[in-house]
Amino acid sequence: MSIEKMRLRKKIEELKALQGRHSSFTTIYIPPTKSLTDVINFVRQELSGADNIKSKTNRKNVADNLTAILSELTKMREIPPTGVAFFFGILEEGGSNREIREIIVPPSPISQFVYICGREFVLDELEEMIKPKSLVVVVLIEGGKVTVGYLRGKHMELVRDEDYYIIGKTRAGGQSARRYERIRDERMHEFFKHVGKMLNEMLLDQLDSIDAIVLGGNTIRAQEFLEQGGLDYRLREKVADKIIPVSVVDETGLYQAMKEASRILKETEIYAERKAWDAFMADLMKGKQNVAYGADEVTEALRAGRVDTLMVSEDVYDNYSNIIEEASQYGTDVLVFSNQTESGAQLKSFGGIAARLRW
Repeated sequence: MSIEKMRLRKKIEELKALQGRHSSFTTIYIPPTKSLTDVINFVRQELSGADNIKSKTNRKNVADNLTAILSELTKMREIPPTGVAFFFGILEEGGSNREIREIIVPPSPISQFVYICGREFVLDELEEMIKPKSLVVVVLIEGGKVTVGYLRGKHMELVRDEDYYIIGKTRAGGQSARRYERIRDERMHEFFKHVGKMLNEMLLDQLDSIDAIVLGGNTIRAQEFLEQGGLDYRLREKVADKIIPVSVVDETGLYQAMKEASRILKETEIYAERKAWDAFMADLMKGKQNVAYGADEVTEALRAGRVDTLMVSEDVYDNYSNIIEEASQYGTDVLVFSNQTESGAQLKSFGGIAARLRW
């Protein structure tokens, strides 16, 4: 899990544990597509309407929360690229009131505008953002043929099956053959561009829900597509390293590719941590000096600016939260390992914290 999602998960847990009374908690989700001016006007209207709340306590709580939110909104120049969420509340503790003032810019775009007053904060959308992704897009390619399927768990759905005419090979020789092959290459290039455009249009709007893109079919054509197809760089980053050879590019081929794609689905969420851990163990076994483990050794290396990648077990995250926050000062990448993976279990045996060093 990324450090951003880990932090968000901890914040969600904190907010979930809070319980107010009646309308003392105010939740506002603002998507990036929403006009800041419109939101400010909306909050002002709601603040004016708060005068109509019969209960004096409820009226004051709602008004105080909206006034504080309005103050924060007027300080903003624009809505952040992923939107922003406000969780403002009045918590009664031992006869006194404590103000809750949490402003969260999430890692993924907020989907819709939400305004709710109640006894607890509404956290559904943020919780969706930290759930493991579960969609693998399988793209099978042959010369002039493309089939696309969505794999969710054990269910494969055919979503596109297209033919694109590519002239066949010729047996003619000499100049005619060269001209024929040139035309064929041009058509193949056009086909790759067509597939790239199609995938960009299909997938960019659901980028955050895609765990991996798996290419298959004719491995040579699939690799040529990657090089020539103009696939958007954000989608290109999700393409799995391995291309699955499949003899038939159609719905039957999707099911042939399903087993290998399922394996990739299971591994994509832990790929980064496994890769980092394998590199750490390889250097450790070779006796290299660019590794450290244990809180004291890692902290000393971090404060010397030596840590390139910090690896922390999910189980001990809270124990090392100060070190993790400090890591950002040194340009250090932080990976939070799951407690349910082999890499995570191995990291726990090293005290739950380890690092690869710059030198």
